[in-house]
Amino acid sequence: QWYQRRVRDALRMVWIISRHYNRDERMVPLMERIAWEISEHVARVINIRAILREAPESIKQRTGEAITTLKTWKNSYLDVRAKIEASGRDARWEFDRRRLFEKTDYMSAICQDLFNIAQVME
Repeated sequence: QWYQRRVRDALRMVWIISRHYNRDERMVPLMERIAWEISEHVARVINIRAILREAPESIKQRTGEAITTLKTWKNSYLDVRAKIEASGRDARWEFDRRRLFEKTDYMSAICQDLFNIAQVME
């Protein structure tokens, strides 16, 4: 997916090039903010109070896109981490995964449950 590559490349460039964000204590808040923005976007798109009133096909499409978005965030992090560590030139790139992915992983699981409900409704 094109946006996964863009996110991955942007994070890596920020870590390598930036004089401000090339330290753990500054990069973690940036990444937490990215995770928060992604979560907020998904929460706006997937309105729990209204989504089950929609047609099953619509529910499946919207929840599927949300799952992809949420998983892309985590996969981008893991890809950047692997590339940075494989290069051997840069500092170790390991942050508290619970802080970065707890909410997005939870939302992904809820979206998967909604997707499964829509399949049963069909």
